[in-house]
Amino acid sequence: MVCIPTLSLKQLAILRLAKKYPGKTIQLYCELPIINYGGPPAGYTALIQKLIDLDLIEVQSKQMRCDFSRFQKKSWAKFSGDLAYPSTLVWEIWRDKFIARLKGSERVAIPGEEFEDFSYVWIQEIGVQAIQPCEDSILQ
Repeated sequence: MVCIPTLSLKQLAILRLAKKYPGKTIQLYCELPIINYGGPPAGYTALIQKLIDLDLIEVQSKQMRCDFSRFQKKSWAKFSGDLAYPSTLVWEIWRDKFIARLKGSERVAIPGEEFEDFSYVWIQEIGVQAIQPCEDSILQ
C-alpha cells in the first residue's frame, strides 16, 4: 500500500521548487528569533525537518548567521512602497498589522517600536536538493 504524507502548502511549494530543478541545489532562507540572547538553534525548522525525515529533500549546505529580518523588511517595503516619506505613524500601523497577522505563529520575531527598528534574527541558509524516494520508503 502506498503511503502519501500530509504536507503543508509551504512544504509542497518547497518540494515543487526542488523538483523543478532536479540535481540542482536551491537556496532556502529561514528566520528564527534570537531567544534570550542564546546561540544559534540546532537542527532545522519543523517545516524543513519533516521533508528531510520523509526523504523528499537532502541538505547540501547549511549556514547560520545573524542579521536584520528580511521578512520584516520586505513586508515594510511592500506596505510603505507607495509613500515618498513614510512616517512613524505609518510604521506603527504596519507594525500592529504585522503582529496581528502573525499572532499564534510559533517563534516569530517582533519588530521594534522605533521607526524601522527591524528585529535581529538568526538566518539559516540551507541548500537543498529533491531526492527520489526509494520504493521501500513509500510502501508500508
